Amino acid sequence: MLAFVNIQHEKLVYDPKVGPPHLKELQQRADNIGAAVGLPCVPVHYRDFSLDWMRTNGIKAFFISGNTPDWFEYDWENFKPLQEAVCSGEYPVMGFCGGHQLIGMTYGAPCDALGPLEPGETDLMPDYHPGMRKERGYLPLKIEVPEHPIFDGFQPSGPVILESHYWEIKGLPNEFELLASTNWCRVQLMQHRELPIYGTQGHPEAYTEQYPDGKRLIRNFALETGVIKP
Repeated sequence: MLAFVNIQHEKLVYDPKVGPPHLKELQQRADNIGAAVGLPCVPVHYRDFSLDWMRTNGIKAFFISGNTPDWFEYDWENFKPLQEAVCSGEYPVMGFCGGHQLIGMTYGAPCDALGPLEPGETDLMPDYHPGMRKERGYLPLKIEVPEHPIFDGFQPSGPVILESHYWEIKGLPNEFELLASTNWCRVQLMQHRELPIYGTQGHPEAYTEQYPDGKRLIRNFALETGVIKP
C-alpha cells in the first residue's frame, strides 16, 4: 500500500465550501498514484501521519501533496512527524509542489515566490496572488541528467506535467542533485544523493489521457526506489 499525505491546511480541509471538492480531488490523485504504481494508495492528512502509522498500515512509500496557503499560516510543530518520516530514509518519498517545497525547507533550502511579473508578462492566475509570476498548465521539464532512470521512456524534450504554483525552492539543498528545470523555476525535480527522497515542483499525479507523462514519472520513481520490481 502507498500513502498520499495531504498537507492542505486544516482550515480549508474542514471548510464546508472548499473542503468537499478538495477531498474529492485528493482521492482522484491518490487513485492516479495507485494506478501508476500498481498498488492501492490511501490519502491521509499530515496531522494524522507518522512513521508508526506507516508501519502499522504496511505502507511501502509515501507521496506528499501540494497546498494552497502560504507557509507562514502553518504551525510547523505539526509537520515534525512528516519531516521525521522524510529524513528517516526508511520509506521512499516523493513530494509534489508544496510537498516538494516542504522537503526542500526540511533540508534548509530557502523558498519564496517566483517574483513579480515583468512588463508584458501575463498573469496566468489573476485571482491568486495577482501581479506575481506563476507557472500554470502542462509544461515540459528540461532534463538536467538525461541518463537518470527517472526519465526512462521519455523524449529528450522531457516529460510534460502539470504546473500550478507561484512559489519555488530558491536554492538546491546541499544533499540533493538537480534533475530537471523549467524556464522560470530552476529546482523543478530533485533527488537526495543518498536517501530515496524525490521532489518535484509540478503535479505528475494530475496526469490525464491527453497528458500521461506524470504516470510514467511516478512509476519510474517506484521502480528506481525499489517500491516495485520491473
